[in-house]
Amino acid sequence: MTLNLGAIVMTLLKDSLLFSLKSGFVIFLVFLGTNSIAQQPTACDYVRPHEADNWTFGQNALLDFFQNNPESKRLGTGSIELAYGCASISDTDGNLLFFTDGIKLYSSGYYLMDNTDDLTGISSSQSSIFVPVPGNPDKYYLFTVQMYLPIVGYDKGVNYSIIEKIDGLWKITTKNEFLFQPNAQKITAVKKSNQKDFWVVIHGYDEIEGKKFIVYEITETGLNLTPVHETSIGYLQQDQSFTDINNNSGYMKFSPDGSKIALAVPYDGIVEVFDFNNESGDITGVISSQGTALFESPYGIEFSPDNTKLYVSTSPTISQPSTSSIFQFEIGANMFTNFTTLYVAPDKNFFCGAMQLGVDGKIYISNYGTSNTSVSNLSVVENPNRVGLECNLVMNGLALISGTGSLTGLPNIVTSFLDIPHLTATNLCATEITYFNLRNETNVGTPDWDFGDGGTASGVQSQYIFDNPGKFTVNVTETYNGVNYPYSRDITIYPLPSVNLGENIIYILPNTSVTLDAGEFDYYLWEPGGSTDRYLDVSDEGIYIATVTDTNCCVNSDTVEIKFAKIYFPNAFRPTSSIVENQTFKAFGATSALLNFDLKVFNRWGQLVFNSNDPDKGWDGTFSGGDAPNGVYAWVLNFNSTESRYQAAQSIKQSGTVTLLR
Repeated sequence: MTLNLGAIVMTLLKDSLLFSLKSGFVIFLVFLGTNSIAQQPTACDYVRPHEADNWTFGQNALLDFFQNNPESKRLGTGSIELAYGCASISDTDGNLLFFTDGIKLYSSGYYLMDNTDDLTGISSSQSSIFVPVPGNPDKYYLFTVQMYLPIVGYDKGVNYSIIEKIDGLWKITTKNEFLFQPNAQKITAVKKSNQKDFWVVIHGYDEIEGKKFIVYEITETGLNLTPVHETSIGYLQQDQSFTDINNNSGYMKFSPDGSKIALAVPYDGIVEVFDFNNESGDITGVISSQGTALFESPYGIEFSPDNTKLYVSTSPTISQPSTSSIFQFEIGANMFTNFTTLYVAPDKNFFCGAMQLGVDGKIYISNYGTSNTSVSNLSVVENPNRVGLECNLVMNGLALISGTGSLTGLPNIVTSFLDIPHLTATNLCATEITYFNLRNETNVGTPDWDFGDGGTASGVQSQYIFDNPGKFTVNVTETYNGVNYPYSRDITIYPLPSVNLGENIIYILPNTSVTLDAGEFDYYLWEPGGSTDRYLDVSDEGIYIATVTDTNCCVNSDTVEIKFAKIYFPNAFRPTSSIVENQTFKAFGATSALLNFDLKVFNRWGQLVFNSNDPDKGWDGTFSGGDAPNGVYAWVLNFNSTESRYQAAQSIKQSGTVTLLR
């Protein structure tokens, strides 16, 4: 006979409190598997500095590098001339904060800030530079450098001012505080090796101070007014007579990685390169053009992005009438005996001034005419890492928009803001798309990519899926004029986080709850509900998804379905039945919701005939080694419900009878 197992649904918990899900603040994760979203930076991806995104210079000129390729704009509708040395700085998001010619300080709205029209950076090659205070986005130092020429009253030297945001407004709170003189028209800055604090370096002048580098430190407590080092090294910068005051001018620059510092001494035709210890601030190991080659009025100085080459522009003066030139030097002991002349001006009416590396990996050169008249374009070294003419100098290569023009100077910028890798990778997670980009995409042909695990691709930008985690050397080869230019980068690809919510389906009893645990990770997002906790307490049926992000910003998820358990007991069973389900007496349904399961069966005399702690093990009708007689038997079930952080497990007892048939 077929037994009807019945639909005897047990209401296992009574008078219990319903548990309400805790609501969480919804934060949107970036899912890196989607092409249109994946290239959005995460906390683990390299994000280039944006402090050098806006350049102000010349006549009303502004270059906006936020999208990497410079966009020429105008500084407002009025007339703002930044003829010689100048400086600008943007915030970490690329918004212009301030700019100056060393004499006047302007805000991002192109307005002259209050009480800032008498700064001391007068007639100087590097009249100024902005340096942030580490850890304080509302405070900046502005250093100003005056030409040292006491005979006409230029004796204020190097000074500093402080700009602070007070009640939401930027104000100059300290102005023209004396720092040092006699000085050359040179100042440069770089981040320390700790990638937090800054070195600020100036150079002395005259027969006593003319060989001296003065190195200052800026930390989160501010500028240390006592120099960390005063090092005498290199060529003596001084005036022999009034005609050679131009020895005082010319640029001084750090290499992007802060390992070198170079300068020009114009009238005497000297260019020098020094080693810089970015941890201690020591300056050593000079390589000088003195005794090997003299250059007519070297003025602009800039390093290649890979720190291996030095570019120099010459800017003749009335006392040294000649044509402008541009040179490339490969840094080393013989750099001044074996170099490349990239350009010689066709006449004496066109000049090359300052040189400045951009965030796009190109070097820009200011152009100007006789008596510092403006020119409507800049020249560009398009591939400054390459040797000789392959660096692709394009004279007048960047046109400026109408109403703006180039003069002698370009903005003086903390060099570290331009220390940007040529090859970058985004989303370093196995089985997800990793994106590769080149800083400078000009004259690269169709690059070939080798991802270090046998995979290859071609294209200016590339993407690749690494099947397995590990360390890989990624190589990219650019091609120009039949010459290959290889670059490589070691990267680590990380495994996706292993998140496991347990069984695909978790059963709970009505009016109970369970705590889901997503594991130990850095960030969580639960759906539905948007909770960002590690744990989620659930009392309702439904599908729940935990998306986790680990310390490598790799993302993975797991899904679980919560269902209410339905438990059934037969009211009769026959051990000899042809239907397997009818052969034993046990609980049927989602018994995984019954914890600490204990089923006992008793005969009419109260004897225990069966006991099981396993819901899957039922009574087969035997007792004491033989068949138990037909009849009605009593059963008692004790178990616990699931629990959550906010609801304790319930101890439940159920009982009933079952008929054994033969």
